[in-house]
Amino acid sequence: MLSQTALYSIRVMSYIAAFGGDKPVLAKTIGEEMDIPLNFLSKIANRLVQAGLLNSVRGKNGGFVLARDPREVSLGEIVSLFMNLGDIQRCFLGLNRCTTGCNMHEKWAPIVDQFKALMDGTTIDQVLKDGKCRNE
Repeated sequence: MLSQTALYSIRVMSYIAAFGGDKPVLAKTIGEEMDIPLNFLSKIANRLVQAGLLNSVRGKNGGFVLARDPREVSLGEIVSLFMNLGDIQRCFLGLNRCTTGCNMHEKWAPIVDQFKALMDGTTIDQVLKDGKCRNE
């Protein structure tokens, strides 16, 4: 349901949050631990910095830190930077308009509502604890 970029962005934010969020984490470390290609990670991190969710720290002990309290950043806020969540509300079959004859609409609508509630109701600090949940 989420794009690869959106999933990577959640991995980045949750990995940094799992280690306190205020100690700079190297992009290389995040990429290795979260299995994200470094060039792709750079683009994602830059977008997160532009959005005010991460800060970039330069220098010898540099890296990325959270710009806001992880208890205040929802998954929906992160994901919306990389994909339009409204797209999943469209017709289950991908049509521009769902007709009254579509039997899937009644089944799909509650799933979409639950998914959006999950994204908006889950904060980044709730995703990873102690850096666990690696792609092994």
